[in-house]
Amino acid sequence: MSLRGRFGARAAALAAVLVLIVFSGSCGDYFRPVANPVFPPGGDPQRTRHALVISTNGSNPGTALAIDVSGDTAVALFSGVNGVGRNPVYATYISGFDYVVNHDDNSVSAFVLPVAPNSLNPPTLITLPGGANPVFAAVAQSKLFVAESARNALAVIDSSDSVTQEIPVGSNPVALVATPDGTKLYCLNQGDNTVSVIFPSTNQNVATIPVGALPIWGAVSADGVHVFVLNQGSSNMSVINTVNDTVVPGATFSVGAGPNYITYQTSLNRAYITSPAGNSLSIFDNTAGTVQTISLAGAPCYGQHPISVTALADGTRVYVTDDVTNSVCVLNTTSNTFTKRICLVQEPSTPAAACVGTATPVSIASDSDSFRVYTANRYQTGPFGISSISRASSVVTVTGSFCSGSACIEAGHPLTISGVSDFSYNGTFGVTSMNPSHTQLTYVQTGFGDSTSSGGTVALLPYVSLIQTSDDTLLLNTTEATTVPGLTTPPLTISAGGTPSFMTMTP
Repeated sequence: MSLRGRFGARAAALAAVLVLIVFSGSCGDYFRPVANPVFPPGGDPQRTRHALVISTNGSNPGTALAIDVSGDTAVALFSGVNGVGRNPVYATYISGFDYVVNHDDNSVSAFVLPVAPNSLNPPTLITLPGGANPVFAAVAQSKLFVAESARNALAVIDSSDSVTQEIPVGSNPVALVATPDGTKLYCLNQGDNTVSVIFPSTNQNVATIPVGALPIWGAVSADGVHVFVLNQGSSNMSVINTVNDTVVPGATFSVGAGPNYITYQTSLNRAYITSPAGNSLSIFDNTAGTVQTISLAGAPCYGQHPISVTALADGTRVYVTDDVTNSVCVLNTTSNTFTKRICLVQEPSTPAAACVGTATPVSIASDSDSFRVYTANRYQTGPFGISSISRASSVVTVTGSFCSGSACIEAGHPLTISGVSDFSYNGTFGVTSMNPSHTQLTYVQTGFGDSTSSGGTVALLPYVSLIQTSDDTLLLNTTEATTVPGLTTPPLTISAGGTPSFMTMTP
């Protein structure tokens, strides 16, 4: 189906979305690599309802997981022949349809959620010029613009579902920012420290704006008057006036060292910036024209490497994810102070201790109702061999050796069990407890009789964590609740279907 068909089918697509509810990063490196970029959500990702997680699968095609945020359930997994291309790195949304940028295939996958379970429609594949190395996409004037990092150009995709034009831009384009009305598109060029100004109506590059060193990410104010360009190499932010397409005099603001991501909160008129190298969060008040930079070191965050941030649509809190400490820290936007750390696997016995278990979150987003915050977690290990497995009174005990080097499965981790002769043991479960030597784990499985078996494997999954904002805690898996002494209810998690590279929220 073409873009023209997609726009024409907008009403039908939105109706289907309301029934099923559609889809919902950056690197640990301070300088984003071109070969395997990981992008956090762009623009204002918190003002949406549905989650889309795209994942890599080595040299094989990637996957796209759609999550119904209102029900906290996975509604579709596009994989295999119905999946996306190799090394998907970014996604965006147009009128009920999703577009995934596939870096290694030089392509864009376009698809829509099925109208009924198990009725996936294969994505439409849009081929880009050879050697494009696409990394980003944005929508303006009913067109899709794709940043081709290796060709120093933007590919224009219109109603024919094909590339109709390439617009020359600066060296190594890495990100795009469209004004809310779609009349201008700003392309951040990391190779020559510039921003190209594009008129989407005519597909023309009309101006070049010098900014700081290594621009990496951008955002735009709700009124479209200001574009904020985050410069990773010079640790500052340039504010562009979109009326005259120049950097506002005196409006280049210092932020934390090695910044990697910026998001804009509409109601507060503030931009939030994570700085992994500086272990900090910078808060830019666009009304006052001031920046406040806050360290995540020390209580309550004990942060080391913040990589992504999302702000609730209601303006009350901001959530910062840290891929080293495996946690999310919560900022009160009234006082601009951190109030709580949320461990993504297991809380420690003492507040100042490190979080238990490894998650390696790469992206974070929140829904438009301000009820949920999701993180996409990359950590994966295994498979581990099972020496024995048994069930007694709904508690399943699995014996083996569940560490790989210093990485161990912990209580709270989701895992998958396969290859057990008693098929009722095969599936995905949440670990309720783990012994100190990491040789015996337990989980709860109701509805089956007591039995024993042997053989099989257990592997830890990349997954999505769900935070409920009512009390800023991980949502619990109530189906595995138990009153058995010594066991705890694990967090509710959703298998990512691959190794997550990006997560976003879409209407």
